[in-house]
Amino acid sequence: MIQATATTAASPEDLFRHLAVPEAWGAWGRFPIPAKQARPGDTTPYGIGTVKKIWPASERTVAYEPYEHFGYVAESGLPVRSYRSDVRLERRDTGTFIRWEAEFEPLVPGTGPVVGFALRRMLVAFTRWLPAHVENCPQDCPARRAEGI
Repeated sequence: MIQATATTAASPEDLFRHLAVPEAWGAWGRFPIPAKQARPGDTTPYGIGTVKKIWPASERTVAYEPYEHFGYVAESGLPVRSYRSDVRLERRDTGTFIRWEAEFEPLVPGTGPVVGFALRRMLVAFTRWLPAHVENCPQDCPARRAEGI
């Protein structure tokens, strides 16, 4: 398992909205192609079953506990098998503690440490970029416009 953590002044509610809304990933994630929702959730617009296309991957939401836990699996596009990521948000006096964890199986035997290093760097970046954006979120951000969370 790999993990990255951060503390932010942003609220769990605002952070969760930016995780749940696929298009919001494009606002904070610095991806070369905007993220988009490919399929709504099974019972709510952004809940379990939601599929987002986020370059180069397609990911499906598998854990949706508003303001506390958001989890997703990669369905395609990553150089690993069985990728699962879980983001846990814990309210603190001055904001939120973020714990972003991921598990995976390497496609090529023996490459786990190298792939894990790269994926951990990605999670560390995410735990910096997400709060930086949320703390200064513009009015036109997709997470602000989304309903049904």
